[in-house]
Amino acid sequence: MSGIYLLIALTIVFGASCILLRRRNKSFEGMICKFMASFGFISISVLGNYIDGNNARYFSLICIALMFGFCGDVFLGIKEIAPGFKKKLIPIGTGYFLIGHIFQVLAFMFLYGMNWFTLVFFALGIALAFLIIKALKMQLKGAFAGLLCVYYGMLVWKIAFAATLVIKEAIPANIMALAGACLFLISDTCLGILYFTPVKSKNLFVTAELSTYYPAQILLAMSVAFR
Repeated sequence: MSGIYLLIALTIVFGASCILLRRRNKSFEGMICKFMASFGFISISVLGNYIDGNNARYFSLICIALMFGFCGDVFLGIKEIAPGFKKKLIPIGTGYFLIGHIFQVLAFMFLYGMNWFTLVFFALGIALAFLIIKALKMQLKGAFAGLLCVYYGMLVWKIAFAATLVIKEAIPANIMALAGACLFLISDTCLGILYFTPVKSKNLFVTAELSTYYPAQILLAMSVAFR
């Protein structure tokens, strides 16, 4: 088990380094640390499955989710050094993250089956996203606005689904999955404000977004090892 704690520590170091570098406007160095942290998430889940291979299907789905998240990080990271492609890279990165969240929900379904009631929260999340876009006057139009509403609906649904896991079995892995799902919602809300509103205190939102994103991914990866 000591190996996984070392991986967690290294991933935290890279995540913290990314936050500090981004605050100092060192985009390239921050991007490298972000990629290393993303690689750390996947490594934690792989080693977790090595430690306990009794949940191979759950591991496989979570690992796929983390790999799509890694691709999302790559596309969103590239825009830091190639801002001219920002309008193209953000939708692509968002799409990859959305697929990652879908695989996370599929992993939850594998554990205890489908809970149809939770779909109500998917609809509520879409409605909430629509209200946030209107209230904050976000600069979004057409298909991409629709994509973000579906994306937000998926985040809210994932929280509801993870909550049912804890209700059914309050083990550390399920609690980690729920905590990670909640942190994802905070992280992506901050990211939406950062990207699509003329916010002045950018460093504040960058710090809030990354400070919740890294724990969310780490907790999700740890849910493989501690199941």
